[in-house]
Amino acid sequence: MITDKVLLAFGEELKSIRQEKGWTLDELSKKSGVSISAISKIENGNANPSFEILLKIARSVQMNFVQLMDGGRPTASTMTRRVVTRIGECQTFSTPYYDYEVHTSELTQKAMVPLQMRIKTRTLPPLDEWSIHEGEEFIYVLKGVLEFHTEIYAPVLLRPGESCYVDSTMRHAFVSASEEDAEILSICLSIKSFETLPGSQ
Repeated sequence: MITDKVLLAFGEELKSIRQEKGWTLDELSKKSGVSISAISKIENGNANPSFEILLKIARSVQMNFVQLMDGGRPTASTMTRRVVTRIGECQTFSTPYYDYEVHTSELTQKAMVPLQMRIKTRTLPPLDEWSIHEGEEFIYVLKGVLEFHTEIYAPVLLRPGESCYVDSTMRHAFVSASEEDAEILSICLSIKSFETLPGSQ
């Protein structure tokens, strides 16, 4: 379930990014495939869209998963923290291709987002459904066999205990290549966010 706090922060960040790019609501609507009225309501915190809709918009502006989850960038004053996520406390989302469990979901303004993902699809999603966002991503296979696709490199098979580190500005997608659904740990890091942390200069 997407909380009101996350939706409000996402809407504010989306509006800021759209205005930085000089895009009108109509231009963003055409790029994302989401209606003007829906985008306007999201920006103003007056909508409760599905996770799929949020992903479409985020991809169209190349918004990092970090920004999608909490809408903020970390500052020095917010970094002395510790968060424990117990079983059943993850924020969960689903698309036709993947199920997401977001750890540390109560913590906003963070530099990275740790996700546990279940890969349901056995066929490659359409290109416009592939992930693309700023920053970098670490992918570690927990279960099953993962077929990992990028727009530049040939597909690679990854088995439990194997990993891949990828530039997230390159389009990428996941496919389960085993009878059981593949499960992975994905840690998304925003480079822009990291650059604001103490000692990162």
